[in-house]
Amino acid sequence: MLINKIGGQLLIEILIGLAVVTVSLVVSLAVISHATKVSRVTRQRLEATKYAEKVLENVRRERDTDQESFFGEASCGTCGPFGASQEYACTLSCTWTPAQVELIVVISWDDSGNTSNVTLSTILGKYRL
Repeated sequence: MLINKIGGQLLIEILIGLAVVTVSLVVSLAVISHATKVSRVTRQRLEATKYAEKVLENVRRERDTDQESFFGEASCGTCGPFGASQEYACTLSCTWTPAQVELIVVISWDDSGNTSNVTLSTILGKYRL
């Protein structure tokens, strides 16, 4: 009679142990999945920021090459899609005054059905050498 009670107790202990291991594995997988998503979003945001800085630098280079024509034409140019699969769309808007231009670059991308974006802006003024 004593042997049967010990055998039943061992079975319950094994089932409880399996339940604890299963719950810990499920929680671990959820944490890994969340960390992977955060890593992907961070990578996308970093790439988008890099592309926006590239656009601002190109416009700054145009201004530095020929300042008079840059401010005379009042045209800030265009920016195209970026990324290997052109996953990042770019919008460039300019607000002109006689002595300066305010640039706003918006890089957007589709993030699992949601549209995410990064916005950078700067003001470029006339300068004398």
